[in-house]
Amino acid sequence: MAKFTVFLVILFLTLLSVFAFFNSGSVDVTIWNGMTYKSVPLIALVLISTSIGIFTMFIVAAIRDASRYLDSWQIQRVQKKEAKIEESYSKGYEALFAERYEEAEELFTRVIGDEPEHVNALLRLGDICYRKSDLSKATNFYQRAKVGKPRSIETLLSLSKVYEAQHKRQDAIKYLDDLIEIDEHNPGFLYRKRDIYEGNNKWEETLEVQGKILKCKLSSEDEIRENKKLLGYKFELAKHHLATGEKDKAIKSLKAIIKTDKDFLAAYLTLADAYNADGNNKEAEAILLKGYDVTSSPVLLVRLEEHFISIGEPSTIIDLYQKASHKDPKDFSLQFFIAKLYYRLEMIDYAFDAINAIDAAAFSHPELHTLFGNVYERRSDYKKAAQEFKKALSSDKPLLVPYCCSSCDHISKEWSDRCPECNNWNTFILDINEICKIKKRQTSS
Repeated sequence: MAKFTVFLVILFLTLLSVFAFFNSGSVDVTIWNGMTYKSVPLIALVLISTSIGIFTMFIVAAIRDASRYLDSWQIQRVQKKEAKIEESYSKGYEALFAERYEEAEELFTRVIGDEPEHVNALLRLGDICYRKSDLSKATNFYQRAKVGKPRSIETLLSLSKVYEAQHKRQDAIKYLDDLIEIDEHNPGFLYRKRDIYEGNNKWEETLEVQGKILKCKLSSEDEIRENKKLLGYKFELAKHHLATGEKDKAIKSLKAIIKTDKDFLAAYLTLADAYNADGNNKEAEAILLKGYDVTSSPVLLVRLEEHFISIGEPSTIIDLYQKASHKDPKDFSLQFFIAKLYYRLEMIDYAFDAINAIDAAAFSHPELHTLFGNVYERRSDYKKAAQEFKKALSSDKPLLVPYCCSSCDHISKEWSDRCPECNNWNTFILDINEICKIKKRQTSS
């Protein structure tokens, strides 16, 4: 490169000498009005012009290099600052992951001290405050993060979560709507919105969201589950109509549910309640009989027992039990219910015959021994009553067979249309064979 430069200089001087040889004359040069230099040699004019050009080029190059240096210095300064910030954030995230929350909070605070709009640090600080139940500060951090990234999914989810924790459901739904606007086919956002409405017993709104969930792309298993929930929400809306005096709407909805799912016991029972509330006892009886005919559920049989005894027609329920028992003579649970009913009606000899018809090896239930004991007591056979491990029961109350949830094995003394443990509808059955108790013992062991 140096040789090439020397060559160019020599070439320039050679050309300049040739130019001076052939242009030995002079000219007058006017710099400004009234400022004229006379007889300036041409070669001198060329040298002056060249020098000015070289100097100008030098100044321009110097300014350019200085500008580049300043830009490079600023970039390096910013990079160092960013590296420091990211190092603090990385350490804070590791501390957060290791559950060293105070250390994490200190590091994230240092990050936003250097960069107040650091979205991730603001979100992590919000999470820490949320964990400490400082919901006001958590909301503040999340809102600041939203300013930096207004359409960030994590930010909007965090805001929805913190407002829901503060029971500000409308605000929570507002941010979920923003998320749904970003990704309307994401079932996760719709699940959260539906759960908020459900928790607030807003059944019409819940049904609307559930319809949108079913339009999303779901796995076959999820689709089955969500269709069951759709029916459950329709049932809850029907109950709401019944509670608010809109009996016609309730009855219409419950009939539609039964048409869709003939095994929906809760719909039969609630529809019967709706008819009873309207003074239409015959319709209530008819729907319970229809339900039992379709489902053969002991739950409906027990409700029919209560119904016929309340209206003074115990013979009808006895006839129903006997017909059911003749259809399936190996179902000793029906014999147990018949014996229990006879005992309740103080038909002690009939109760004794019904109990003896039960194969104790095929049907074992603690209440069977209780029933035996009570019958023996009424027959004044106290020794056998004691042998049957008699328990104190009032003769005017039916013997207790608990209900259990066929989905989660939750046990309850009272029937419920929806399990309070797993929140599934239509899962309560009579735990005649203590299946739920056995499952629970196996799980605990």
